Amino acid sequence: MLNTKVKDFMQRKLPNITPDTEMTSAIAELQKFKLLGAPVFDDNKVLVGFISEQELLKPLMQSSYFCDGMVKVSQLMQTDVVTVHGDTNIIELAEQMKTGKPKNYPVIDGGVVVGMISRADILKALYNNYVSCNAHI
Repeated sequence: MLNTKVKDFMQRKLPNITPDTEMTSAIAELQKFKLLGAPVFDDNKVLVGFISEQELLKPLMQSSYFCDGMVKVSQLMQTDVVTVHGDTNIIELAEQMKTGKPKNYPVIDGGVVVGMISRADILKALYNNYVSCNAHI
């Protein structure tokens, strides 16, 4: 487990969500990729924000109730994005996740987003290790 890295369990395929993406399109992308949140990229694929189900919930409730307006991701996204490096140890990130938010991290390598890691991915890594340890007993 000491040598297990974030890059070993991260999700490599990511949705293409930009600040101009309409809210419902962003929701569809999160559902398609089975993500609770995703990085937001500018036209040059530079990380500019993060959008999660939590930020989408309130405006979707309001828009569906009043049947009004188009809401862009730029109006909802977080711009102070917490990232993690692909070579970060799984245990180190698990410790960080125990204290609360965020639950999902864009994974960076060389300044470029190369994937996403979620609490579910960390649980899977820890579970796999636990099962393999107990298989030898």
